[in-house]
Amino acid sequence: MNSQFDLIVIGDSKEGNKLVKNIASAKATIKIAFISKDFKSKTAYENLNVEYIKNEVVFTDYKNRLFGCYLKNGDRLYSTHLVFATGEKYAPFVIKNRRVPNIFNTDTEIPKTAKEAQAIVVNKSEEDIKLALKVVNKYKHVYICTEGMQLCCSEKLESKIKMCNNVVILPNTSIIDFTTTKGMLKTVELDNYSSITCTAIFLKTLAKSDTSFVSRKLIKSDENGYLETDKNSESTLVPKCFAIGNCAQKSTKKMIDAATQGILNDF
Repeated sequence: MNSQFDLIVIGDSKEGNKLVKNIASAKATIKIAFISKDFKSKTAYENLNVEYIKNEVVFTDYKNRLFGCYLKNGDRLYSTHLVFATGEKYAPFVIKNRRVPNIFNTDTEIPKTAKEAQAIVVNKSEEDIKLALKVVNKYKHVYICTEGMQLCCSEKLESKIKMCNNVVILPNTSIIDFTTTKGMLKTVELDNYSSITCTAIFLKTLAKSDTSFVSRKLIKSDENGYLETDKNSESTLVPKCFAIGNCAQKSTKKMIDAATQGILNDF
């Protein structure tokens, strides 16, 4: 089955959801296809011109001024505009092709000097909170960055971590960059426009961006699969194609506004 849309958004990420809501609310005549292997979001935008398609994208291309999106079930979707909002990029394990040694997924390598230092735990799963409970007694302060407004763990673990006096929970916060001194972590920049001086980042499970279905003839990516975008916006080098959030090399809150405005301007 072939279907024609004005805009295709791939990925049920917080960036993808916000962009869909922004565009659909601003201009109801834009026909949007929102595609994801599994929609985790609880909110559906009723009365908006959005079609939710629960399927897996296997390939994308660009021909005759239309973006083609090929699904696992054999369906083909076409649109004049395309947005990639996929991936589980656990920043800052790879940011601007830089790596630092003091990023851990275990508590066995914590130095003795940690008692006077600060650390960050990235909360992507319950395992991260279990790890946080092991490191809180070894650092002066521990900051927990979680994607949503709530911790990703059971109520029992959440109660335990909130009882720790040296823990600060930062809801709806991600790491977007960091600075180093002599190759070691110095400060971490967050997408809530603040920075934290710390000596370690903890994350139990590492992951790479899911951009395997993106044709490399369509969009350039680095060796880790993250999509390249223009320096001044979230537009890729292909007109009317955008990469926002975790699948892009850089990730800022401004990128959603830039992509939204760029798409609305075209319509």
